[in-house]
Amino acid sequence: MFLLMFLVASSCAVDVSRWKVNYQATQMCILEGSTVGIVCSYTPPPGVVIRNEMWFYGPDKEETGHNNETLVYHTEDEKVSAMYRNRVEFSGNKNTVCSVKISNVSREDSGYYKFRIEGTSSWTEVPGVHITVTGVTVEATAEKVKENESVTLTCKINCNLPGSQMSWYRNGQQLQKTSGKLKIERASDASYSCRVEHLASPEFLLNVEYTPRDVVITGQANMSIEEGTSVTLNCTALANPPSSYSWVKENSSHVGSGEQLHISSVNTSHAGSYYCEATNIHGTTKSAAVNLTVNVKHIADMSLHYVLYVSLIIIVLSGFTLALFIFSRKRAKKTNQQIRASKMDEGMDSCEDHTYASLDRIEVSSDYETILQKQ
Repeated sequence: MFLLMFLVASSCAVDVSRWKVNYQATQMCILEGSTVGIVCSYTPPPGVVIRNEMWFYGPDKEETGHNNETLVYHTEDEKVSAMYRNRVEFSGNKNTVCSVKISNVSREDSGYYKFRIEGTSSWTEVPGVHITVTGVTVEATAEKVKENESVTLTCKINCNLPGSQMSWYRNGQQLQKTSGKLKIERASDASYSCRVEHLASPEFLLNVEYTPRDVVITGQANMSIEEGTSVTLNCTALANPPSSYSWVKENSSHVGSGEQLHISSVNTSHAGSYYCEATNIHGTTKSAAVNLTVNVKHIADMSLHYVLYVSLIIIVLSGFTLALFIFSRKRAKKTNQQIRASKMDEGMDSCEDHTYASLDRIEVSSDYETILQKQ
């Protein structure tokens, strides 16, 4: 591959054609988390004194200076970018070797890496080495697949890794498959992942759709319910996509919809067998029927309750009547006492008048007169 040799700054005495920098590979694909090694060698023109060796990184393959790019390595360590410090190992010797290793690479490390020499003459070899850091993902031929249909999964990386080893896993268990594609003849709920060398993909959950199954009624099913009380039945099912629910009374018609069937006041007409239906775009599944038995209240019990209620009312009324009678008697007695006291006061006044009047009418003189006549 043709390598552009660019002279940035040089002494007039230096023959630029004598600069030679060789990159063993100019395109590299690296798995995320790996260590990448760039093999490099160079030959400076005779008489050039080397002061600094450096590697820099950037998106522009023709950039020859490092002022606008990120320093990956520099002879003066303090000039190295913080994101590369402690991750870079340089094998240069200010003579012919310029190899470098970068550990724990991430996708942000993708780009062009260029070697630069500074001394009595300076040189940058462009376009450098382009590194693509890739992750591993799993893709399916269809976003959704119906149960028991076939689907193909692909282990995908963003660049070519010749000779790399691939492996597949289903629910964490390794499969006997080493190619980049995995065909599943009868799709079912499971998680899949692939591994390229040391790097595993995130878990891929296959979206398998199916008709509702395991439809079950829970709650107050197959129980005897007292007349007048409430009852609630619940319907559950496994389905993808989720199902809707309807309720049916046998030998009758549709009696409700939704996951719950609630009857607030049970009577004899509610007795019978019930089942629910779970439905999605792939079909409908019916639950087993449950029986609802209604216990009717007996007349004897009702009579007893009636007697108790009537007795309670009679007791309350009797107590009220007795209290009213006692209150009336006390009030009448008090009134009579007041009347009697009033009459006594009037009688005393009358007696005083009559006594003195009688005394006034008795003539002592007549009595004496009679006595005198007898004599």
